[in-house]
Amino acid sequence: MRAVIRALLLTAMLLCTFCHASTGHSAVIWMKNGDRLTGIITQQDKDIVFLNLPYSGQVQLPRAQIERIEQQKLHPVPPAVVAVETEAVVIKNQPVRHYSVDLTAGKKRSSSSTDNLGFKGSFEQRDDNMRLTFDGKYDYETSNSLKKTHKYLLNPGADYFFLPQLFWRNKVDYAQDFMASDYKNMDLSSGVGYSLYDTAELRVEFIALAGLKRTHFKESAGLELFLGDRQSLDFRHVQLEWDLRYLWPGSSFEVFSEGSYLKPVNQPVQYIEFKQEINLSSGLHYYLTERIRLSFSVDLDWSKIDVVLPQYEGLSADSRDLHQKLSIGAKF
Repeated sequence: MRAVIRALLLTAMLLCTFCHASTGHSAVIWMKNGDRLTGIITQQDKDIVFLNLPYSGQVQLPRAQIERIEQQKLHPVPPAVVAVETEAVVIKNQPVRHYSVDLTAGKKRSSSSTDNLGFKGSFEQRDDNMRLTFDGKYDYETSNSLKKTHKYLLNPGADYFFLPQLFWRNKVDYAQDFMASDYKNMDLSSGVGYSLYDTAELRVEFIALAGLKRTHFKESAGLELFLGDRQSLDFRHVQLEWDLRYLWPGSSFEVFSEGSYLKPVNQPVQYIEFKQEINLSSGLHYYLTERIRLSFSVDLDWSKIDVVLPQYEGLSADSRDLHQKLSIGAKF
């Protein structure tokens, strides 16, 4: 009889212990900046871990900034002895992936007839110290049944984080513009970046790059006087990129601005001077649901190029493309 009572008491104690662990468990969280936090995990998802600290209450910890999580684990013990042993169980961060797609389509009927179609997609994966990105963009526009814009861009890249906020970026920019005289551009660049903030609500990042850009020209562009027998030019450059995003607290609005400023450091031909290149996309996302969103953006692509001839001054061969876009898309 005593053996039966002892077994029932032991079973009740183990059940109580199990129930307590299922509602909240103690954990030690090691951050990538070296901090160590001890508390009780109350909730977690693929992006955020909610930790209740004994001295300051509940805090939200982005998984991208967590090095590892050590939890207490219960071990089975012999029936005659009631004891709980603990052992550190390391939980590695799972890769964090984000996808987004946006579609733009429109018609305009006034003094001229304009039709446009656009598509933009992006992918990002963060895994420990590595972040992989890929951006793609396609634009097609006609005016009075004549092509006005027809181009696409592909931008793969990779970031390696030395520290939680400091990283090294390698990237490729490939652009094809079927309507421009410089119909193809390829840019290989590399440099250091700094992430001031990178959470689900806020991102502030700046990157300083240096690289080599090759521009291909059409044979029918009429540039033989300047290029000679060459159909492409190579020039070195320095570049500043930025990525800014802010989700307004308690609302469905997110403002964003991303782009780059490029400055050549050499001039490959005598009579053409490349001054600068600016690519900018700024606007606002409005989330209809957790995933579906409406977007308004202003996109600017501007290449400033001067033609330098002894008897002529102020000749410009600038390429400037400004668009305002309203699109619908999704983010996963």
